[in-house]
Amino acid sequence: MRIVRYVKVLLVLFVGIWGLIGTVGNLSGLPDVYNSVRDVSTMSGVPEGVGPPWKTANPFIIWTGVVAIVLGKFAALFGGGFGGVVMLRHVNAPSIDFERSKKWAVAGIGLAFGLLILSFTIIAEGAFFMFYNPRYVGAGELAFRFAGSFALITLFVAQSEPD
Repeated sequence: MRIVRYVKVLLVLFVGIWGLIGTVGNLSGLPDVYNSVRDVSTMSGVPEGVGPPWKTANPFIIWTGVVAIVLGKFAALFGGGFGGVVMLRHVNAPSIDFERSKKWAVAGIGLAFGLLILSFTIIAEGAFFMFYNPRYVGAGELAFRFAGSFALITLFVAQSEPD
């Protein structure tokens, strides 16, 4: 069923569009991204006596967070854009060729998923208690929704379908 292949390509390209918008937005607003990561890492909004003692304004830590965020968007752009185009070029090819064409999409979107989970769920929310800051209410949930979508797309795309 070729329709399943086209659905997979379309979903992958949608992730690429998200990655493009996110990459351009993050890079054009890099000072805002930096300030947001700094707010989270300094644990602004977290009540005194609550949370772990590792709040930091260390620029290396902040830039590491910025890079993780931008890299996640770039991984989605690469996996969804390049991976989707490669898949589209092989959509009518034999199964073995179409299966091989999915590797960039699965790798890129899977990496975007992992970086969203790492940067928002594990680090920002788990380690730096981002949810206490009223400026970022909902940011973790939004990242989790994107990550969940990307995980489902990755699993769906990775499945082989009969010729």
